[in-house]
Amino acid sequence: MDLSVIIPTRNGGTTLRRTIEHLRRQDAPGTRFEIVVVDDGSTDGSTAGLDAPHDRVPVRIMPQRNEGRAVARNRGAAEARGRVLLFLDADMWAQPGLIAAHMAHHRTVQALGVQGRSIQHPDTLKTVYMRATNLIPDLTIRRRRNLAPVHVITRNFSVSASAFKAVGGFDEGFVGYGWEDMELGLRLRQADVPLWYEPTASAYHHHIQTLEEFLLKIREAGAGAVYFWRRHDRARWLGIFLEIAPVLLPLKWLVYRTRVFTSVVEAVRPWAERRALLPLCSECYNHLIWRSYYDGVFAALRSTIDPSA
Repeated sequence: MDLSVIIPTRNGGTTLRRTIEHLRRQDAPGTRFEIVVVDDGSTDGSTAGLDAPHDRVPVRIMPQRNEGRAVARNRGAAEARGRVLLFLDADMWAQPGLIAAHMAHHRTVQALGVQGRSIQHPDTLKTVYMRATNLIPDLTIRRRRNLAPVHVITRNFSVSASAFKAVGGFDEGFVGYGWEDMELGLRLRQADVPLWYEPTASAYHHHIQTLEEFLLKIREAGAGAVYFWRRHDRARWLGIFLEIAPVLLPLKWLVYRTRVFTSVVEAVRPWAERRALLPLCSECYNHLIWRSYYDGVFAALRSTIDPSA
């Protein structure tokens, strides 16, 4: 088997089925691949029947109790038969040449990580929140070779199975949303595994998110940032990148943990949403998102338990 696509899912609904359909329509001549779906405690029956026999691409379903994405991805990697692992989220609809674009690099380098491109699907931009938060296109500069580890996002990322296993896979201490992919990228870089960016390995992200849904996730990301920082010996550069370095925290507390600015944002937000003033809505959402992030950060910092110890 050349490649295993590993998809962690929890209550993926019809979106997951479309994800599988897009993979089965891949134009990848000469590549034998399988799809491994790790069902992380779904209750909606979304994985039922997905492993029905298929003439081209086999699908294997692996159920587990709800243990989070890091555990689910590691489980999928442990069971995968491909020499290359492609991690894809359950709401990522692969464009026809995605697998071929990833494999073109893995055929030339034995140990390698390849970051693909994620594009927000136009059909998801239906709400004020979705339009406002996608108002500005992704202008991040990514090097095609020597990609920075902080640009590793495993919603569309492939890596040699040998390199993944050599660095120990995902850190299962990340139990909430965020950072487990960048932390994997950092360890791959420390192990001298090249990280490349391939924009033609593209997939549409098909998820209509609400502000309330994202605030819950981003609070988990705040706690995860503290775990990430502690795990890597409180490195100064990492604390600055995560915006949790001690020197920054008094200002962050003033802006995001007191009511000085938040009360203004909460008053302005409904007015801006009714008029669909997207730039103003975006600023309001950004403040509320950062406030939720620092809810998680300060709660984790107050904890006497250091998970990285």
